[in-house]
Amino acid sequence: MEQQLENFEVVIRKMFAERLNPNVCYHNLAHTLSIVEKVREIGLYYQLDRAEMEDLFFAGWLHDVGYWNGVALDHEERGAAFARNFLVDYGLNEGRIERICQAILSTKVPQQPKTLLEKIIGDADLYHLSSDQCYLQTLLLKREFEQLNDKKVDLLDWLKNSERFMMGHHYHTDYALQFFAPGKEENLNYLRNKISELAKEAI
Repeated sequence: MEQQLENFEVVIRKMFAERLNPNVCYHNLAHTLSIVEKVREIGLYYQLDRAEMEDLFFAGWLHDVGYWNGVALDHEERGAAFARNFLVDYGLNEGRIERICQAILSTKVPQQPKTLLEKIIGDADLYHLSSDQCYLQTLLLKREFEQLNDKKVDLLDWLKNSERFMMGHHYHTDYALQFFAPGKEENLNYLRNKISELAKEAI
């Protein structure tokens, strides 16, 4: 299976390069690599078995391929449909492919994961809320939205929506609650300060 994982990564990297809409500047290869890294990190913490780690690897790589055409709506469903067809060539049985597809679908916001694998990929997908790059990632998401929808969004409005999203979000795994949540709270405070500064400038 190790060789198959390597072959998969070579093929999927090539597909990202060839198929990704250039206006998708957040849900791109860099974001995907971050999620692949984080699902591995969390999976190792839970001492998952080899098959589960492999399934997280596949789900991490494929969770945002539905963005390739530059359309955000229902990208999870497109990603799962792609995975169902694509993973057959990598020797996975139907049960594992379905588990991977459900993990991809579970990243849909608002997240409602049921299994540990779904909780892991959900927390990995929103890891950026806790990282020291959170504000920059928020601005990158804004840029992507503007490019894909061909319209400008007021920065203050965007940040207020981001604040509401962060307030409504919660991590699902004990790992993320311990290691991600504190950083998220710091970033939320930073965001609130930015909002306050912009609001004062607007007066």
